[in-house]
Amino acid sequence: MGIDTPAAAALDAAIAIQATMPEAGTLKREIGHEADSVVRENKEAERVVKKIKVEGKNGDGVVKHDDDGRKKGVVPIKAEYLVHCTESRATATTTTATDDDAAEADSHPHATSIQPIDDRDRPGNGGGKKKKERGQNKGRKFQFSHDAIQLCPHISRSPSTDKPSPCQRVGAGGVTAEESGERENGKSGGVNGCTFEHDIKKYLKEGKKTDLDGICPVWAVRGECPTAGWRCRWLNSHVRTLDNGEMELVVDNDRKKTFLQHLHSTGKGEEAKAAEEGTPEILNEVHMKHKIILRKNKFEYPISAPYLSYIETQKDEIPPATASSTAENSAKYVEARFPMHEKRPLHISPDKPILAPLTTTGNLPFRRLCTRLGAGITYSEMAMSLPLLQGQKSEWALLRAHASEIPNFGAQICAMKPWQAVKATEAITKLIPSHSMNLIDLNCGCPIDMVYRSGGGSALLDQHGKLFKMLKGMAYVSGETPITCKIRMGTKDTAPSAKKLLQKLWSAGDVSAVTLHGRSRQQRYTREADWGYIAECAALIEGLKKEGNIEVDTAGWKEGHDLPQATVSSTADSSGEGKIGRTMHFIGNGDVYSHHDYYAHLTAAPALSSVMVARGALIKPWIFEEIEKKQYLDKPGSERLEYIRDFVRMGLETWGADEFGVGTTRRFLLEWLSFTCRYVPVGVLEYLPPRIQDRPPVWRGRDDREGLLASGDCREWLRISEMFLGKAPDGYVFVPKHKSNAHGAEEGEAEG
Repeated sequence: MGIDTPAAAALDAAIAIQATMPEAGTLKREIGHEADSVVRENKEAERVVKKIKVEGKNGDGVVKHDDDGRKKGVVPIKAEYLVHCTESRATATTTTATDDDAAEADSHPHATSIQPIDDRDRPGNGGGKKKKERGQNKGRKFQFSHDAIQLCPHISRSPSTDKPSPCQRVGAGGVTAEESGERENGKSGGVNGCTFEHDIKKYLKEGKKTDLDGICPVWAVRGECPTAGWRCRWLNSHVRTLDNGEMELVVDNDRKKTFLQHLHSTGKGEEAKAAEEGTPEILNEVHMKHKIILRKNKFEYPISAPYLSYIETQKDEIPPATASSTAENSAKYVEARFPMHEKRPLHISPDKPILAPLTTTGNLPFRRLCTRLGAGITYSEMAMSLPLLQGQKSEWALLRAHASEIPNFGAQICAMKPWQAVKATEAITKLIPSHSMNLIDLNCGCPIDMVYRSGGGSALLDQHGKLFKMLKGMAYVSGETPITCKIRMGTKDTAPSAKKLLQKLWSAGDVSAVTLHGRSRQQRYTREADWGYIAECAALIEGLKKEGNIEVDTAGWKEGHDLPQATVSSTADSSGEGKIGRTMHFIGNGDVYSHHDYYAHLTAAPALSSVMVARGALIKPWIFEEIEKKQYLDKPGSERLEYIRDFVRMGLETWGADEFGVGTTRRFLLEWLSFTCRYVPVGVLEYLPPRIQDRPPVWRGRDDREGLLASGDCREWLRISEMFLGKAPDGYVFVPKHKSNAHGAEEGEAEG
């Protein structure tokens, strides 16, 4: 966004300090740990190089080379940017040999017994003996702080101290004070038992932390700070004292007008409309009263109930199939008829690259950034069905979307049992408007042990009976919302089963699209994705489409055709006349790192509807811009830092510019930096295209910004966060997933 902010001036000042270093790419370090840092990091660099050498050799000890002369598994960096291990580590950058497979082990708070403490997953108040910590990310502790006195969120949006807004807290009965007619009678003047402070002056004097220096990043761009208000950590930049001693929040109408004009000029009509009308830009917010009803198990599922009762009856009546009883049982079995609504058509095409559902890192601010850079379709982070049915705030928060993502936003859920998937789908479609939820995707590929052993994720690849009960029930209860699924090649390397499953999915007709990740569950995230197998599956789907697309009478179909309506789409033949045919979009996924990869896969498999991007977007979000322009983009460090600034602003708009929102934004920024530090600029490479599985030797950035962004040191990531979010709390430590995981740091790679 071409709007100047004081954050940019602070950034330039920080970079200017680094520019005094004698060599380009030099990373400024504190004097206290300089010597220890050099020794420790030299050893780390040698380990990385040693690892690359070992992996790059065949059984005869000879380094492998590809046809173009590049070493296998090693990023081909130009000689002038390489750094020998004998040189000081302070003059070079190296990307730690990260373990994405380990990182994915904490891909969801409910996948292990250790739950991250952030704004979406706060610990309960239950007592009892503390359970022993288990799981694969025990080393990850997130540090957040609060004001000494916490101001009520509703009061914080008051325009002035003498005109407080009413408290709208939802009471234990699931209703607001306005709905129940209750007046101010709670603690500190609250209602419905609200325990937050409602006196703004008292909060400012006794409870609020000292403001951060500079101007609020949200207010600097938008001209107002709607999410934090009086709780903003940069409050001094947008508050003034009136003649009568009262204070009011400042709204800069010129900045607001400039912001709206920018949105209109860049084609963000939905976002501009929400900002102009004062309607929420963040959609899919589920009211607290509904979550309370879910928690009390009083939510009604009138559509799911008959379907679930039926499959339970069938489970009791039909014994396991044997060779002698198969024919008899199949003759007795009568398929239940659960008529489905006609589904909305999905607009999936090669010109709409898809951002994969990415746990933790695929949060709302990151999706906003990718949407701005050209992502055509986005997904929520994977939400677990059971916590949704239990009304957990943290889980429902994952389904929130920004106005800029609409109407191309979908939710992904994971379920272990059919009743979980079916009820969660009905709850989602009842509580979230269909216009802001384009589709619901069932995760059938998650390889995480805790999910797999519980019967979810990739375990469904070997349990077709349970899988199809889930999909059929989801399609039955979802109304007009299409159902899709994401699968892998199979559970074992030696026995890919996706082709067989795809044939069954086509025959069942319950899903409108299938995404295939070109790896097996056993492979997890290691080695390269098998795009040859994906091309074979795409050809299979294309053949099934040609067999199934038979012209039929539209009115007759709607009256009594037995094919599920989810599989119907209007098409046009060569003469331009419409016809009704069956369709199922097929999407490929795995190791897409450039526009070259994207279009090469579409060329090799023309039957693909589109291609999904995962890690490539985390490392360089502008991959969608490359796809649109069909060329490599060598982004300088200054422009990449502007993307970080935008992410920070979007994070503060999402989670608030208060103390807790700043901490949450910092945490997710650090999560993203742990991926984007792997980026090696195109101008530094000896050969193209870049490969996502390659790992770089020790190299030197072309300038200080580039060197800083390429650092694999967590302390440097924290320093970047301080450029935009102020100084981190004393003792703040961030541990990347791959370093806290029990697998260790040398097992492999990960892709969402």
